[in-house]
Amino acid sequence: MNPATAGTRIAIEFVTLWMEQDRLCAAEHIARILNDPDTPGAPLIVAGQCNLAMLLVFMLARERGAITADQVRIRAGEILQELSQDLPE
Repeated sequence: MNPATAGTRIAIEFVTLWMEQDRLCAAEHIARILNDPDTPGAPLIVAGQCNLAMLLVFMLARERGAITADQVRIRAGEILQELSQDLPE
């Protein structure tokens, strides 16, 4: 399997587990996967997290009316800026 695809699939698995209520169990699973020599490795898993986040923010940009590729990238950047500004200090 393509390592980038594998990293993104693991990212989806991490988010799926994280959305459940037992965050301690999710964190333990994530730690096991990050330390497992049979996985793509932490750098590719982090890249997978970035791929997943990018896909999701692009989907959100489209939902908010962006049509062209340039509009999607611009709107996605605006969404990320809004999210950053809304984080608590």
